[in-house]
Amino acid sequence: MTKLAVRESQNLRAVQELNMIEAPYSDKMRALCYEVSGHDELPHVVKFSGGKSSGLLLFILLEAGLLKAERGDVVVFNNTSAEHPATYDFVGRCKELTEAGYGIPFFLTEFQTYEDARNREWSRLPTYRLVHPTPWSETNLDGYHWRGEVFEEMLSWKGYTPNQFKRTCTSNLKLGPTRAFLKDWFACKQHTERLGHFGKSSRLDDDELYERHIRSRGNVPRDIFLWKKAYVRSRPAFRPPQRFADYSQAASPISNPHLEGKCFGDVAFFGVGGVDYLAFVGLRNDEKRRVMRVRQRNAGGPDSVGYEGEHVYLPLSDIGVTKEEVDAFWEKQTWGLSLHAEDGLSNCTYCFLKGARGLHRVHAALESGFQKSFENTPCDLQWWVEIEEKYGRDLEAEKRDIRSPVADNFIGFFGTQSGFSYQRLAQSHGDEAELSRFANSVLPCDCTD
Repeated sequence: MTKLAVRESQNLRAVQELNMIEAPYSDKMRALCYEVSGHDELPHVVKFSGGKSSGLLLFILLEAGLLKAERGDVVVFNNTSAEHPATYDFVGRCKELTEAGYGIPFFLTEFQTYEDARNREWSRLPTYRLVHPTPWSETNLDGYHWRGEVFEEMLSWKGYTPNQFKRTCTSNLKLGPTRAFLKDWFACKQHTERLGHFGKSSRLDDDELYERHIRSRGNVPRDIFLWKKAYVRSRPAFRPPQRFADYSQAASPISNPHLEGKCFGDVAFFGVGGVDYLAFVGLRNDEKRRVMRVRQRNAGGPDSVGYEGEHVYLPLSDIGVTKEEVDAFWEKQTWGLSLHAEDGLSNCTYCFLKGARGLHRVHAALESGFQKSFENTPCDLQWWVEIEEKYGRDLEAEKRDIRSPVADNFIGFFGTQSGFSYQRLAQSHGDEAELSRFANSVLPCDCTD
């Protein structure tokens, strides 16, 4: 038996196991009521976070027969390069089962920049790339990154760290790549176009780059500004054309009249007269606050800006699924996400939204199982310490006029008011008194909404 036949046989066995266990959920989902007449004809997009809830959602939809490749349905996972290796293993297995067992395309995307001219000036512009579910290496250049490369490229491009007020990681590493990918996918073409110039080296000039910063009312000192921009300028200056079929064995022609005539140039557009689609998100019934906010956004609330054409569905919430039920489902499987919820390792490993105590649990879990391969990656706390020091804003070094009291003259992932940082986390050594000072720094992680 060939390796492919063995893998397909294993996939089918796993699918059969899911068939037996998931019947109650599937029956409920088959009775799904679409909110608006005609929504069943629109493309369905599963926003796959890489966690257990989104995994259960995906297989419920598949088992209920609610996803159809010819309609343009697709599963999308946005890689930040800051996930735990176990998450990538889980995503890869879910992709295999989804494509081999059900014939639905499943893509992994990553944020990247490319160099091109705008208004007669060379700039770094944002886009996305498709990647394979195997790690990047010198011999696998199309594999996914997991050593923080994508995350740092975004930080270097923006020039500062995200925080609770400006979640640039969410907007640029997840939302942006998904929308850019869907513009290509809904155009019903076979490949993405090459982006960037054809030169062998960067065409950005230090003087021009800094002059533009000044024109934009920036006042970061030149040496600090250029130091922060060094990493993004070292990244590839172009994105090569990519065939969808090379990144998904289930990629096939789309036949949906709702997508016809809705392209501007060679990409689809959203908004008036454009593409409408359904986005399926794995929020559970016990995540009331997040569910309520998404419902408000769907109704045209203030958060609807930037989501033209998207209609969010929350099936797990609709059928009453809770965290306990999600855990119970995966406990019955012969495979799954090998991370424990109590360790807080879901999503980006040391995400600042997990707060001081949450990050201590993450650190304790990662330290106890630390491997040599984790060094200088987002699974290593020192990586976050160095990243925050490099891309945070030193108000004193930048000679800023500090007009209000702050806990620290440094603006990193946690802002100036908390006084917390990854360096303080490293120095706390789990001291309860130290951590209690920052107990209120925890924030809800909404990056998969």
